Amino acid sequence: MPSKRLRSVSSLNRIEILQVNDLTEADAGLWAAWRELRPELIGPYFDIRYVKAIGAVVPGARAARFYSEGQIAGYFAYQIRGGVLQPLGAPLSDYHTLIAAPGFTPDFNLLLEVAGAKRMDFQGWVGPMDPTAETAVLNRRAALTPEGFDAWYEHQDHEHHKFFKNVGRCERNIVKDFGGFDFTWERVTPEVMEWIVALKREQYKKTGLHDIFTCGWTRDVLISLASLPDEDYGLRAGVFRHEGKLVAAEISLMDRASVHLWFPAYDPAYYRYTVGIVLTMAIIRHLSPLGYTSFDFGTGGEDYKSPMTVSGGECLEGSLQYAPALSSRMVDLAVALLPARPQLEEARLSLRRRVNVIRSTEVSLGGWGRALMAMGQRAVMRLKPEKA
Repeated sequence: MPSKRLRSVSSLNRIEILQVNDLTEADAGLWAAWRELRPELIGPYFDIRYVKAIGAVVPGARAARFYSEGQIAGYFAYQIRGGVLQPLGAPLSDYHTLIAAPGFTPDFNLLLEVAGAKRMDFQGWVGPMDPTAETAVLNRRAALTPEGFDAWYEHQDHEHHKFFKNVGRCERNIVKDFGGFDFTWERVTPEVMEWIVALKREQYKKTGLHDIFTCGWTRDVLISLASLPDEDYGLRAGVFRHEGKLVAAEISLMDRASVHLWFPAYDPAYYRYTVGIVLTMAIIRHLSPLGYTSFDFGTGGEDYKSPMTVSGGECLEGSLQYAPALSSRMVDLAVALLPARPQLEEARLSLRRRVNVIRSTEVSLGGWGRALMAMGQRAVMRLKPEKA
């Protein structure tokens, strides 16, 4: 098939659809220059190396090149799933946006038309969005260490002393019971990756969440990022070992000054030592003196995030509709069937997010059907009244 498609409303204002590997060095230069002009685009997801690395393995990966007045004005990397346009790498890509020249206003409806999509979904959009989109504001949580680890620790301990006191007790118990764990910050090896993925899959099974690794390509994304040779970009892991055995590990995506804490896992045998939190603390302690100033925890509401973080800025979750899509109407119908009671609003949002994860990862009808059936069975079990 041809590598490029082109549609436009005029010769001066148009959108060009590319295979990701068709992005040139000139594109990379514009991308980097525009990113530098937007301080909110801190983090490795906004680096063109992320797009190029995962674009080789994500099914249906594309890049839109926007033109204004005949000049290149912006880029957006995406994928299409069931008629819905999603940021490239969803659901793994926690943050995303249009990389564009200052003052450029994109025509998202034209993008949807050119891409052949009926709707755009996003969860972690940083920066301006089309005003007609339905959005909710999410808060990025980050440990910010521009003044070093000690200053960060002192401030967070002052605000959340009980939490940090408990972490300190766990650290002392690890030393007392095991003589401490060996910590390393290292490239992600196949051994570490497989260990983490196996534990995450077991966790998905226990919690009833969709296993994002069933589809195969999500694991390939991690492998591709781990294989990058760059010293200042790619996957790294903070690892605890005891007598050579893996105890805890956290895969992170990093660039030259920031770290996105991505896939944590730990041996359940060490649960009472809260080794996951202790490991995250070790990562921040180790990297802060090396010039890393931002450790992004994502937007989830886990209890451990608030004591360790402050706001790292806002982002948006939502959708932009072009025309009703069958799959979207089915999802909306499923959500609408839940009773409209305030106490169930959280369940509605959770259901929509779960469907979005399935849509993002499963690229075959069989995978999509099996995942939806499993989700439906779990929902029915939860809605059944408990026997007296």
